[in-house]
Amino acid sequence: MDFISVAYLGFLGILIILYYVIPKNRQWVLLLVFGIFFYSCFSLKMWIFLLFTAITTYLYALFFSGSKKWLFGITGMNVLILLGLKLSASGLSFVRGLGIERFSILLPVGISFYTLQTIAYMADVHKGRTKAQKNFFKYLLFITFFPQILQGPIPRYEELGGQLYEGKAFKRENLRDGAYLILWGFFQKMVIADRCNIVVNEIFGNYTAYDGLYFWIGGILYSLQLYTDFAGCVAIASGSAKMLGIELAQNFSHPYFALSVKDFWRRWHISLSRFLKDYLYIPLGGNRKGKFRKYINLMLTFFISGIWHGIGTHFLLWGLLHGFYQVMGDVLVPVKKGLLKITGMEKGSFAHRFFSRLFTCFLVMAAWIFFRAESASKAVYMVCHMFMKWNPWILFSGQLYALGLAEEEWLLLVLCVILLIIVGVLHEKGVRVRKSFGKQPLVFRWLVLFTGIFVILIAGIYGPGYDSAQFIYGGF
Repeated sequence: MDFISVAYLGFLGILIILYYVIPKNRQWVLLLVFGIFFYSCFSLKMWIFLLFTAITTYLYALFFSGSKKWLFGITGMNVLILLGLKLSASGLSFVRGLGIERFSILLPVGISFYTLQTIAYMADVHKGRTKAQKNFFKYLLFITFFPQILQGPIPRYEELGGQLYEGKAFKRENLRDGAYLILWGFFQKMVIADRCNIVVNEIFGNYTAYDGLYFWIGGILYSLQLYTDFAGCVAIASGSAKMLGIELAQNFSHPYFALSVKDFWRRWHISLSRFLKDYLYIPLGGNRKGKFRKYINLMLTFFISGIWHGIGTHFLLWGLLHGFYQVMGDVLVPVKKGLLKITGMEKGSFAHRFFSRLFTCFLVMAAWIFFRAESASKAVYMVCHMFMKWNPWILFSGQLYALGLAEEEWLLLVLCVILLIIVGVLHEKGVRVRKSFGKQPLVFRWLVLFTGIFVILIAGIYGPGYDSAQFIYGGF
């Protein structure tokens, strides 16, 4: 069952009605039943891997939490399963040579997310930060809670566990805020991300036919697509949970407003960044053992991040690029100070923030090209050819309309980007748009809600062969 479907909305509606009708002490059971049903809609075979992870990590926390050997052993088994399935799904030639393709299946939905979720749980129990959950079915609910199982955010047990088991009273504001979040998610996915996808597929799929500014457009639109696709899915997940009185962890904080690549990772996929920092970077030594060791730890952390996202040299290079960016950002601190002095630009001034954001966006966009391209050689070709031809006339000659979007659709996309920027600026200033709407008269709130639905129905991307359910991060 996919988020972008009438079936999901019906599923959520039935759950909400039943959830607030039954006794509070049985609400968690209902969530478990609906979570099992939701996950089973994808494939019953996927339960083999999820149950293996659930049982092994549950038993560790209950009986072996004091043992590092068991912690490393069970973590290793689950990581090897994840890597094996990713290799099987990747179709790499050396994998076929090993005969692994005989066992090739679709990568289980959410496996990359719930694997990290359960590893964090075991580590927290081992460190004494979290008490082991004795009820297996409650623990299974923690893993299979349907809003977050597809694409996160990756929850910590102490943040989510208690919320799932506590009875929730009905509150209209939860339904209202949840509806706004879901609407915002649908808007980002169907109106923006899927519109960008048309142009991105054309440029990346036929890259030898393009040059210069086309690759800038492709890189920028893919950066926009990836953000609105992933953030849209998380918004739908957060809105669904909100309607049930449950708060999911924040996963995005306007990452393209970041002042540096380090700041970008404080804002992008926050739950993954926290996991990598707390359970990989810091255990490796973090920055406690000198700068050289710090840089090695950074590179290794982002190398692992690349592997987590997918098997292929382009994913590895994407991860290593982000590690390299952060290492060089630290090494070149004296150079940056010198440039500020030479230009007379004050640190923290509007000009400094503007150029820092612009340069950070370029670095991130260049890395996204590696992420999107099917091979490292294709990515290198595209990045190099961004600078080999200056063809700004394509912006005015009508050539952009040959990329799959008509003039009106380009205009709509620009207006949507402006809206995203306005919302982002307001949030950066501490204004929460959703809460502001909640303070308005009822007539105005309903007007906003129905306007949003109308825009999605009219401006959403539909058509033969279109499958809006293919969220990008759902493949990881």
